[in-house]
Amino acid sequence: MTEITSTKLQSGFTKAQQDKSLEKTSPKKTSGADADQEELQAAAVEIQSQRLDLLLSVKSEANTAFTWQKGLQKRAADQGVDLSTLQYQGKPITDLSQGEAAALVAEDGYFGVTKTSQRLADFVINGGGEDLKKLQAGREGIIRGFKEAEKIWGGELPEISHQTLAKALELIDSRIRDLGGGVMVDVRA
Repeated sequence: MTEITSTKLQSGFTKAQQDKSLEKTSPKKTSGADADQEELQAAAVEIQSQRLDLLLSVKSEANTAFTWQKGLQKRAADQGVDLSTLQYQGKPITDLSQGEAAALVAEDGYFGVTKTSQRLADFVINGGGEDLKKLQAGREGIIRGFKEAEKIWGGELPEISHQTLAKALELIDSRIRDLGGGVMVDVRA
């Protein structure tokens, strides 16, 4: 990643230096082949500049994402949450037979209502501990995530998703009640 930490182009010049260099070496008014060559050079510099902007943007976004992930991992570890339990560790989805895929989404399957809702609820409950505000924020986060998933999906999610949401919220609500908190009624996003 160190190769994109400065704003230097591949030639070693900054964009401003390369632009000045082109101004000095390029004829002011030319015609024919010289004009075509000048346009090609200008286009090459513009493409290089756009490439550099993209690389810097990607580096910045990746840095932000990795920092966020490290923070989440540290917080989870500090609270005794094993994030690997939230990840599917089985055979790649694309390599599954129809029967194996059906077993995964069956009621007791890894992606079934019971196990998926339990993972969602456990994440919120373990992260929130005994803090009612954190538990309620986690509950709201699950509902927000569900709504975002519907937008990405392009409409209403399949019924299994609604069942999973309702079951996860039921588990979280139970924990909130156990701690003496009030429960929100809306279980469908």
